[in-house]
Amino acid sequence: MHFSFYVFPFLLTIGLSSLWASPYLHVTTKLNLGFSGGPSASVFASDTVDRYGSNWRGLEIPLENGRYYERIDPFFALIFDAGLDSFRVHIEAPLRKDLEAWYDSPLHSNWTLSPSDLDINVPTDAYAKWNNKAGFVQVGRFKPDLGPSPNILAVGGAPYHDAILWRFFASRFRYDFLLSSLNPWLHGTPESTGVMPGDSTEAYKQIYGSVDNQRNRSYSEPYKTLIYHSFGLDFERFWVKFIEQSLVGGKQIEFRSMNPFMFLHDNYGSGYTKASSLFEWGFRPVPQSSFYWQVNLEDVASPVGETEGTTTRAIVSYFTGFRYEWKTLSQGDFIFRFDVVYTDPAYNNQELPLLKYTSRRMYRSNYRSQTDPDFADMYFVDYPLGYRRGPDALDMWLDVSWKKGIHKANLELGYLRQGDKNLYTDYETAIQTSNGLSGVVESQYIADLIYYRECVRFVKLYLGGGARFVQNFEHQEGEKEKDFWLRSGIVISNTFFD
Repeated sequence: MHFSFYVFPFLLTIGLSSLWASPYLHVTTKLNLGFSGGPSASVFASDTVDRYGSNWRGLEIPLENGRYYERIDPFFALIFDAGLDSFRVHIEAPLRKDLEAWYDSPLHSNWTLSPSDLDINVPTDAYAKWNNKAGFVQVGRFKPDLGPSPNILAVGGAPYHDAILWRFFASRFRYDFLLSSLNPWLHGTPESTGVMPGDSTEAYKQIYGSVDNQRNRSYSEPYKTLIYHSFGLDFERFWVKFIEQSLVGGKQIEFRSMNPFMFLHDNYGSGYTKASSLFEWGFRPVPQSSFYWQVNLEDVASPVGETEGTTTRAIVSYFTGFRYEWKTLSQGDFIFRFDVVYTDPAYNNQELPLLKYTSRRMYRSNYRSQTDPDFADMYFVDYPLGYRRGPDALDMWLDVSWKKGIHKANLELGYLRQGDKNLYTDYETAIQTSNGLSGVVESQYIADLIYYRECVRFVKLYLGGGARFVQNFEHQEGEKEKDFWLRSGIVISNTFFD
């Protein structure tokens, strides 16, 4: 089924509800020139994952490089906002630096005058949104907000989704539904047309690999879809929520798999579905404060048909945190957030590549010349669909933000520990590792501070930087690393139609 089947009723409803409203158009330009540093891996690319010719490659990029690259702002953006009553269309047309050009820049500047240094993977923020008294419907490319913190265990780490998001809040009832179409690209492209991919490649494993209860069936169609829905109740002092997310890979999505109101589904989609269940609850002891918890369960054994009568262990991950807003009369407004996250070594992993909980971001690039001996024009980053740093982690984050008039600042502190199991680790190896922080554990101490000041109506300055100290850097015993970075610049923006 195609997305248009689901989108059309929403758009029809929006149109009928807005026949007598006054339309508007806002066109904004934003110029942002500065330095956007951050911690990065020791190498730009960790592996060659595809060869399209003798001197034509696709490269695997470490997650750390991708995460901090996606945090930078474009040096120029043309932003359109058009609306009719409660219906809004938002499109950003940005110019930003290419991923490798940004990595190679000594101070990680976000601007360039060279056409080959421009990022050609835009836009990343373009959607239509219909707001109503009980929530909203959003369709397009955007980053959904589905939890109390950026460190939640579901959906999480991808920079954006091509998706439909429906939020419905009625009295104490809370409901969210997300349907996201993901990139199904598999590594292992043969250098010649018609040749079978090598037996160590993802393409081969998807065709010939299997999971428990797959029963000799093969699912290798180029589809990968994430389905997320949650039901909850929110009271004055506490809330509870049950969340289910399913990843359907190697098979086109069917309504029976994405039914918005059906949990568990009774489909037994072994071989093309990986599901996880999350429980979230929270407590508000005083106004403007909240404690919150999440527990994520994966691979809970089904009662029949397991291979040779055995079952693998359940995969359990945890997240907890506290948030407090403090408004003062003379010192401004403060927001404090403290989070602790534990993820299992096999968290979000799976034997079949299209069932791993990742959003594969494919960056096309003109940065390298075709005459280079190591020419590559495709870079791949696998962003976790869950906690942003992936599996085998025990992390603590402290964020403090402050705002007073024209002044604003944000401080982020992290004590981050992670074992050597990641989403590229063989699933059988990861599932046999029952305790977190496995193997050689990398420990990071991170501090990042940035300050903003509005000078006049159209001009804003920002200044900041950070530092990172690492032990067992990149899981190499005894290896130490220090990183320092600068984040500073000027933003000039103007709205022409308002």
